[in-house]
Amino acid sequence: MPREQINQLTSYIDASQVYGYSKEVTQDLREFRNNHGLLREGIKLPKHKPLLPLADNQPNDCRRDPLESDIGCFLAGDIRSNEQLGLLAMHTIWFREHNRVATELRYINPHWDGDMLYHEARKIVGAEVQHITYKHWLPLILGGEGMQMLGEYKGYDPTVNPGISNVFATAALRFGHSLINPVLHRLNKTFGTITEGDVPLQKAFFSPWRIVEEGGVDPLLRGLFAVPAKLKKPHQMLNTELTEHLFEVAHAVALDLAAINIQRGRDHGIPGYNEWRQFCNLSEAHTFDDLHNEIRSQSLRDSLKELYGHPGNLDIWVGGILEDQLDGAKVGPTFRCLLVEQFQRLRDGDRFWYENPSVFKPEQLTQIKQTSLGRVLCDNGDDITDVTMDVFILPKKQSPAFVSCSELTQIDLRFWAECCHDCSNSGQFNSLTQLPSLTSGRSRRALEYSYPSDKHVTLTTPTYTNHTVPTQSPNVLGEFSTLNSLHLDSNEVDEERIEGIESALEEFQKTIKQLRRKIRKLEHHIQVNGKHGNGSKCMDSDGNWRKKGDSWKKDSCTQCVCKEKQVTCTTEKCPLVTCATPIRQDGECCPMCA
Repeated sequence: MPREQINQLTSYIDASQVYGYSKEVTQDLREFRNNHGLLREGIKLPKHKPLLPLADNQPNDCRRDPLESDIGCFLAGDIRSNEQLGLLAMHTIWFREHNRVATELRYINPHWDGDMLYHEARKIVGAEVQHITYKHWLPLILGGEGMQMLGEYKGYDPTVNPGISNVFATAALRFGHSLINPVLHRLNKTFGTITEGDVPLQKAFFSPWRIVEEGGVDPLLRGLFAVPAKLKKPHQMLNTELTEHLFEVAHAVALDLAAINIQRGRDHGIPGYNEWRQFCNLSEAHTFDDLHNEIRSQSLRDSLKELYGHPGNLDIWVGGILEDQLDGAKVGPTFRCLLVEQFQRLRDGDRFWYENPSVFKPEQLTQIKQTSLGRVLCDNGDDITDVTMDVFILPKKQSPAFVSCSELTQIDLRFWAECCHDCSNSGQFNSLTQLPSLTSGRSRRALEYSYPSDKHVTLTTPTYTNHTVPTQSPNVLGEFSTLNSLHLDSNEVDEERIEGIESALEEFQKTIKQLRRKIRKLEHHIQVNGKHGNGSKCMDSDGNWRKKGDSWKKDSCTQCVCKEKQVTCTTEKCPLVTCATPIRQDGECCPMCA
């Protein structure tokens, strides 16, 4: 029986690093002291935005040196957020992005409750992460040919398994270790080094206190997008900070990341480099010189021969990172194949993928597609005013090298405004009247457009490709055996639909019972008050009696009148505001430009 490991995290690209991987963590990260849909905030330094909350009861990888500072570790959706300062800075930025979006949604839809604000903001942030990953980052990793292999999105395919393959988690995605700089550069607003200086990577491990005491997240973020990644060299794939000083603060003896990666693959029973080349329809290497097109360095191939003896013994992570980078890509052919295969399944097997027609309205999706990581940094840095147009490309390769944040497009959240005649019964996350487009989270949702048979008429029917498993290696078969088990037959799909319908019917029945009780109570109330001369009066939503012809404002946007024993309300519709910072005056419904 092939061995298989359990992944504690969600496989989907769903911003779980912001929101957590379990209900307990998710609840602990939320701010319940108000009803604003926010994530909990931590330390707030002068002239800075809030930092993440400090870790308390939740599990957290916090191997800091207590002698360095009294400041503890921070709490995020992933327990590894404190491992190094660059990672912690990115966690901080995305936590702030959620609170920024939730706050703006509350301004646009003041009748929404906290759950509605939280889940809709979470849905938007998750979509931003998906869009940035696939449209901005992945093309630079896979190259043009790799993106053609990935293909365009054709809709949700319920037969695709979106789970993370062992080889992806253990080897392929860890190509990034070869790009890590030995120094974390920290830059000021003019892109010069800050007074505290840069941080050697070994000093950046488990040192969250530096963000509090040494300038916040902005210097780190500027260093990440303005300084090039490590240059890949044939005889130094990983810098010595990773191979000789890894987590030195937390261990008496430092770790070696390369050795850990190799041993992890062996512990997991991952097939070797040659087996994965066969899986990718690449030629099998019988001698190391057979790899002269993939690994052009003769001395490197000689070293591999001395260490491994035969290509059949070569570990997949070692062989993968030693391949020369393809044109326009950051990986060689084997890792490109494995990355394409995984990212394709993550997209096509995700029912909540942001481009699925049931997830966002067309006008909302247009806004999501305008997001960029640079814009996220501008919106959530403490005082970031200039970035590169594309933060994944070096400044010297762009013209101009830097642009003002005002030149980067921002998502217009006014397209999430909910128009309602009686907003008292709308905007509640569990309300029967909530709009289908405003459902959220990754739990239950209406199955509209979820399956190919329900696809929107404007979409073409997708062509699905079944994953084939090479017969050359039984271990490879075991590695991807879960893929075949996820190919649903029609009976399984029908069972899933029936289960969803049954649950929906139960909810409808509960709602109907509640409405019947309210109707009986209202009828009784009318009868009682009718005996006391209220036959021509109306009762408003606050339970007050109004005379015939009475007119009143329910809120700043809603005007109500009592007519023929009935309350009729009209809601003022606001025109789109063209200025960047509209002002809402007390008593006025619509925001205006100054």
